[in-house]
Amino acid sequence: MGKPKRWNVKVEQLMCCSCNWGCPCSFNAPPTYGNCEAALAYRIVKGSSDGVGLDGLKWILVAAWPAAIHLGHGRGLVYLDDRARGMKREALEALVTSKAGPLAVYMSSMTKPPEVRTARIEFKFAGKKSAFGGGKSVRAGFEPMRNPVTGDEHMFTGKLPTGLFTKSEDFYSAKTFRVDTDGFTFDYPGRNAILSMAKWRGP
Repeated sequence: MGKPKRWNVKVEQLMCCSCNWGCPCSFNAPPTYGNCEAALAYRIVKGSSDGVGLDGLKWILVAAWPAAIHLGHGRGLVYLDDRARGMKREALEALVTSKAGPLAVYMSSMTKPPEVRTARIEFKFAGKKSAFGGGKSVRAGFEPMRNPVTGDEHMFTGKLPTGLFTKSEDFYSAKTFRVDTDGFTFDYPGRNAILSMAKWRGP
């Protein structure tokens, strides 16, 4: 066996999914409508994997599960930052596909490893104005949740002391959330959107 890869990264994460606001997965509960369709976008603020610097690089994971994630049978597709070349691409792909890094919880729930593509990735980490996109296939934009009576903005931050990927999540609504690519076609405006930050270190 080869020497285990080591990683130490600070990441920003944006996520949209098919659930109602306050994604039940954050509370170990079943998805709102039984299945899960999601896109998760990441930017490495600072860090490295196996000694290769990855500052500023991004990726998107598009995924779908027929039931709760932990029950498996999922499908996935990864878009890697087209700026990652050579050793940086190899290290980023290893981190993203769980050859190194904590994302094995997603990858292990899929029937086969996700296809990896390259794309120009847009990523705006700005609270209720956050947004991300991958090529022409993935588009997501955030907006505030709103009080259904007054229309006032509503804000919720969840603390997750035992969280696997992050210890805190800020919840928003998806102003837009559309995926249209091979095997993945969904459109969920007004559903759940989450912003979070985390530090991953291992193995």
